[in-house]
Amino acid sequence: MDNDKPEKRLSLADATAFAHQLCLAHGASHAVASALADATVSAQAHGQHELGFGHLPDYLSGFATGRIAPAAEPIVTQVAPAMIRCDAGRGIAQLGFDRAFPALCSNAHQLGIALFAQFNAFTCGELGYYTRRLAREGLVALAFTNGPPLLTVAGQSRPLYSTNPIAFAAASAAGRLLAIDQASSATAYVNLLRAAEAGEAIPAGWAVDAQGNEMCSAREALRGTLLAFGGGRGANIALMVEVLAAG
Repeated sequence: MDNDKPEKRLSLADATAFAHQLCLAHGASHAVASALADATVSAQAHGQHELGFGHLPDYLSGFATGRIAPAAEPIVTQVAPAMIRCDAGRGIAQLGFDRAFPALCSNAHQLGIALFAQFNAFTCGELGYYTRRLAREGLVALAFTNGPPLLTVAGQSRPLYSTNPIAFAAASAAGRLLAIDQASSATAYVNLLRAAEAGEAIPAGWAVDAQGNEMCSAREALRGTLLAFGGGRGANIALMVEVLAAG
């Protein structure tokens, strides 16, 4: 990155159009590009750069290499009155949610509860993006997802769970949102990567090395695994999310 190059600030609309064009240029369909651009800019606008434009290159690379199906159309099925299931077809999670969103909101308002379960999708990005959207429709929303094992508990060296994030959102009577979005690990994996790239030390309690020893070297920690926040309590949340998301 050229540090002498002046920054260019974009409006939300311009940033969305820019992200949309990048996705199209890497082979995404218009529907995929629109869904991903909206989610990217939302994460960026909420201060989550690592899940906004910082994460977009991973999607673009995935489109170009075929790791993510760039034009997949999700298959949404109403399997029960309060249950919607989605096969993302190796595409992005955001489009599947978009396709199910109207029915999901309608089911929740009519029945008092609704569940959306999606599989065969690339990483969902910012988990709070989904719960905020539901909360703006007057709903109380809870979301969770699992992924590759990156996290362990003290005394172990083998990763047992993903960082297994969980998100919650609800609107107040005044319309303001209460939103919680957190991982089960002591820190996000991207923070470990960033510290390793910069050659920086990490705080105690973030990770262990390949032998299970607590480690303050980010580069050594990359060969090991993250620790759960709050010790066993955080690991319990990771386990609950694993069961809820994939059990």
